[in-house]
Amino acid sequence: MTMNEAPAIAPAPLALTMGDPAGIGPEIIVKLATDPARPHAPFFVIGDTGRLQRAADMLGVHPRIQAIDTPAQVPATVPPATVFVLQTGDRLPEDLAWGRIDARAGAACHAYIQRGIDLALAGEVAGLVTAPIHKEALRAAGCPHPGHTEMLAERSGTRDFAMMLANDELRVLLVSIHVPLQQAIAAVTPDNELRAIRLAHRACRAFGIARPRVAVAGLNPHAGENGLFGDEDRSVIIPAIAAARAEGIDANGPWPGDTVFMRARRGEFDVVVAQYHDQGLIPVKYLGVEQGVNITVGLPFVRTSVDHGTAFDIAGSGRADHASLACALRQAAAMVQAGRSGACGQAQRPDFIFMLTQQDKTIADARERLREVLAQGVRHVGFKDIGLPLPQLRELARDIRAGGARVYLEVVSLDEASEVASARAAVELGVDVLMGGTRPEAVLPVLRGSGIAYYPFPGRISGHPSVLSGPAEDIVASARRIAGLEGVHGLDLLAYRFRGDVPALIKAVCDAVDKPVVVAGSIDRSERIAAVLASGAAGFTIGTAAFEETFPAARPGLAAQLQAIQALVD
Repeated sequence: MTMNEAPAIAPAPLALTMGDPAGIGPEIIVKLATDPARPHAPFFVIGDTGRLQRAADMLGVHPRIQAIDTPAQVPATVPPATVFVLQTGDRLPEDLAWGRIDARAGAACHAYIQRGIDLALAGEVAGLVTAPIHKEALRAAGCPHPGHTEMLAERSGTRDFAMMLANDELRVLLVSIHVPLQQAIAAVTPDNELRAIRLAHRACRAFGIARPRVAVAGLNPHAGENGLFGDEDRSVIIPAIAAARAEGIDANGPWPGDTVFMRARRGEFDVVVAQYHDQGLIPVKYLGVEQGVNITVGLPFVRTSVDHGTAFDIAGSGRADHASLACALRQAAAMVQAGRSGACGQAQRPDFIFMLTQQDKTIADARERLREVLAQGVRHVGFKDIGLPLPQLRELARDIRAGGARVYLEVVSLDEASEVASARAAVELGVDVLMGGTRPEAVLPVLRGSGIAYYPFPGRISGHPSVLSGPAEDIVASARRIAGLEGVHGLDLLAYRFRGDVPALIKAVCDAVDKPVVVAGSIDRSERIAAVLASGAAGFTIGTAAFEETFPAARPGLAAQLQAIQALVD
């Protein structure tokens, strides 16, 4: 498929701004592009082709660096080791040194950001992922903004915005950002506090947390100790928390800054509102800069960034780590998907997830049939944790990923030990999504830090092939409880293994939770696909039915079945 032949249903790509050309931005972008385990989201770079090629030469790698004229030329699946580049501004001079403040570099990275904002506001890109910039280089180029956040907010006309830093263990939103400490203290006002609490609540809802728990850090030692160490906590922060609670937000505090982050890390809170830059960023970065993501909350588009700077001290040496950039790209893609899916009850085009399975087992010739599946443009492919030994599943996962598809593993194990073992296998295989299983409390610790999206089963599951049993109200209650767990990204609902009113069950579960629901189990005719479409579920799985050719098709064979299913969805 050529770039101009990308299907109409292809999502808008993410735009990745190159950052300061003298820093590590070009290097980490090239490393990301050549990493086989990179996130499977279409993206392109707003930057300079020559600088990226120079970074590739320095690293001794050979990606395909291809210039494009518009984001629409980016295919839905970016080929491995390929960098699509929207050349912006004049080509950078060859004498631009690595690791040095240069006004030319500052002007270039400013231009990249401005082009990205224009594309985002026009809806030509799904969101922005930004590589690091250097504030002194921006100043040397005459840019008055102290950082990305302020620049993005001004250009988009956003007044209520905030910086959030997040990793797998902690989310922190800042009341003030890049201002001197004296000004940060002055920024502790009732309006600013309430604004930050609202934004923190909204951000957590966007992440799929139905009832966010917002903790507010105190400004003074011991949160002021009832006025003994300062009066701001008592006179400003407490009234703002009360106002937020009156709006229905689960906010509490102020809590002492020396313990609130530890408590959030233990799971007591979903997000912490920190009073100033260093109070909030030190605990997040201490847990690992390479896993942190900077998110701008309140913009009319998605924006994430790396949690580190330009690293001039190592720029041009080949030692920069691209892990934070990969996390930022993955987070942006997840936020775009969450925004596209919305609540389950909203109309959407669900993801068709094809399972290389029959009767709840991975088929013996899965790798051979995969080629046929990928040839039909299927970009969500899964398999079960039984049917093939782990080494063959590892090869299958690798082949799916190499084909540009998202990798799903569905658990059918019925005991805790096997379920935990399957979660460990998911981590080893490096799948994108782990589906199924009924013991999230045992599985979540295994998945922590892996980047794997987790969709467990709600309800009571038994037998093989699996059956969903119990009253519908019990299944809905189970869905609500499981969806509320931190680290659960969605639900895998075995709807058509339920003996009852299945469309009503799907709708009830979707209405009960604010996270994506994938419908699975015996979707074997067009009426059932229609019911899934009507429910607004985020996706559905089909395996056995396609292999047994239950759908009306123009001709025999798996390829025709896949075409028939995709036609029903379209």
